Amino acid sequence: MRRILFLILVLAVVAFAVRMAMVAREFHTVAADAKFEAVRSNPTELRAFLRRMPKGGDLHTHLAGAVYAERFIAWAAQEQLCTNPALTLLSKSHCGPGDIPAVDAMHDQKLYDQLVNAFSTRAFVPTVAVPTDHDKFFQAFDKFGAASGSRFVDMVLDQLRDYHAENVQYVEFMVSFTCWNDRDKFVDAMAGQPDDAGRLAALKANGLDACVAQKRTDLQASIEKIRVQLACDPERTRPGCGVTFRFIAQLLRNTSPDEVFMQVAIAAALIRAEPQVVALNLVQSEDNLIARRDYTRHMEIVAFLAKDVKVALHAGELWLGYVPPPDLTFHIRQAIEIANARRIGHGVALAFEHDMEGLLAEMRQRPVTVEINLSSNAIILGVEGKDHPLRTYLAAGVPVVISTDDAGVSRINMTNEYFRAVTEQGLDYRTLKAIARNALIHSFLDEAQKRSELERFDRAYAEFERALARERAGLQNLIALMKAAVTPP
Repeated sequence: MRRILFLILVLAVVAFAVRMAMVAREFHTVAADAKFEAVRSNPTELRAFLRRMPKGGDLHTHLAGAVYAERFIAWAAQEQLCTNPALTLLSKSHCGPGDIPAVDAMHDQKLYDQLVNAFSTRAFVPTVAVPTDHDKFFQAFDKFGAASGSRFVDMVLDQLRDYHAENVQYVEFMVSFTCWNDRDKFVDAMAGQPDDAGRLAALKANGLDACVAQKRTDLQASIEKIRVQLACDPERTRPGCGVTFRFIAQLLRNTSPDEVFMQVAIAAALIRAEPQVVALNLVQSEDNLIARRDYTRHMEIVAFLAKDVKVALHAGELWLGYVPPPDLTFHIRQAIEIANARRIGHGVALAFEHDMEGLLAEMRQRPVTVEINLSSNAIILGVEGKDHPLRTYLAAGVPVVISTDDAGVSRINMTNEYFRAVTEQGLDYRTLKAIARNALIHSFLDEAQKRSELERFDRAYAEFERALARERAGLQNLIALMKAAVTPP
């Protein structure tokens, strides 16, 4: 019996030593994990930890919606715009009786606060005209549109600097590239065409290529201005220089089918011509009458026009009460199976889809990545905490990324979304780390660029974990290693 006990003890010691050796190989990760667990119950320390943590990228952000209201007010004042009593910015030519110069807000705190609230969901109070956060959110874009329209370069610079400060190294901005001045000509050209092939031919015959060429020229000029103003040093340490950026062409879904066709055709052609535009996406409220009525047709249009380009789609940004139950049952599946979307934005209505388990298996196999927007889903749909499907996607092995959607309108940032993932969804350190890396793995960069960004991320993350380990006492790290050794992998 003594020999048996001795043998068991020896085997246990050997097993522990082997396990310790294995755990020691990821010493810095173990130390960082221990630090995370030490701060996760302290909101202040947790936010500081997450702000410092490399966060990969933001794959779901609308450029205009990402900018904070204060920036739009300052730009409106510089451009001598006016605002009307409904707190909507107007172009200079529309200023009239009862309108207020936007510059007045720079010395009128009450007006300033009213504009901030109008351009965002801050301090929302329901009214008969705007009864829900959902309505407030979508109405905000029209209110600051006059200031955002001419500030493409400034908005990109603003966001790059913010992302750099938060240790986010990559972003795909959703931006509109449609030639709206040619809208009537293009729509008229498609009238009477019997099929999609005829519609596409009509667009090409009436200036599609010229439209795309002009959009490409304009974008290249803007990118050059961005690079000049960033004035990056070789080490990319200046504000904004540490962030690689690309664009996704966003298309307005709540327009006529021919207008959607026109937008998708322009976007697909631009993606083929310009490497900085990497994908297309349909935007606007998915519960809108037109979006609901024409949803399947929209998927068919994307399938026809975008066979050879990358597609990310808002799908399943819905919840019970906003639409009749049948509308909740097919949007995610059709985006994947008809339009061949590689990424799904939101995907909140997962539980209502026909054959949820089969859909999850398909998403895991393809794979299809889900862009998770926790604050946006809480504000627009009232879906948060245990109601949110994030944990279900993770349990099914579907790749997910954390993103912001419209940080300025929602008054949040990327760190806040990781914070919500911890405090509301209960995610642990290693899951957060994997999600941050997913943003680069499932980006729309080409393979060489993706490898480069992943290598940069891995270096940054290794340094982050080394720094955390150095900050902790040696005994603390030893105890963390021992705990990790006895914890089942």
